[in-house]
Amino acid sequence: MVSSDRLAPGEEGEIRVTIRTDRKKGFISRTVQVRTNDPLKPLVILKLKAKVVDSFHGKKLVIKEIFRFPCRKCHVDRGRGQLGANLFRADCIMCHMRGKSASSLALLKKLPEKRLLVAIEKGVPDTMMPGFSWKVGGPLTESQIKSLVTYIKGK
Repeated sequence: MVSSDRLAPGEEGEIRVTIRTDRKKGFISRTVQVRTNDPLKPLVILKLKAKVVDSFHGKKLVIKEIFRFPCRKCHVDRGRGQLGANLFRADCIMCHMRGKSASSLALLKKLPEKRLLVAIEKGVPDTMMPGFSWKVGGPLTESQIKSLVTYIKGK
């Protein structure tokens, strides 16, 4: 939104820009195009940079909190009843996408099956990866965990 549609030469105005930061974190950049009546610069491009710190992930939480509201909306509920690739895309990718806050899918593929299975079932000590097995309080069944390992290993 622009404070005025007409400015005299040398006069200042204000441009308000809203950037949706849903499901984003870290540094983002956007551009805004401003059309002017200046024959030398009919188009001005503003470059915006911002660091997004979301209210949930910026806090130090107990790992198991991701199984409770509001975290479970993203980390559990979308994958309910899903298997393999669908389950990974629904509940895992937000952390494992290109290694944002956890190992990328490419790195996971290189791990031995047994190590993947244990990591998903019981979690990874000293990380934000909790155990997802229902046996340790997580939401996943044995068949869902095995389907994730199969998907990750590309079988």
